[in-house]
Amino acid sequence: MSVQQFFPYIPDYMDWEAWNGNLIIFYSEESVPFHQESEWQNTAKSVAQLPTFSAYPVPDPELYKDWQSWAREFTLIINGPSK
Repeated sequence: MSVQQFFPYIPDYMDWEAWNGNLIIFYSEESVPFHQESEWQNTAKSVAQLPTFSAYPVPDPELYKDWQSWAREFTLIINGPSK
């Protein structure tokens, strides 16, 4: 079951440790993993498997050149388009 919660962290204005750390804290009911920035795709793949995000089309990290691009798309998908 997905939980509709607005995730207020914009990846464009933070480093990987801050963004991933905030994801872990904000969705503390899930076991969001922490990996070093060089292994960000492992975190992204794990997030896609979590029940909270199962209702969302979590983007495939293999399609993105960096974590910010993936995280920006992920955040847009879980938050919905801004008005």
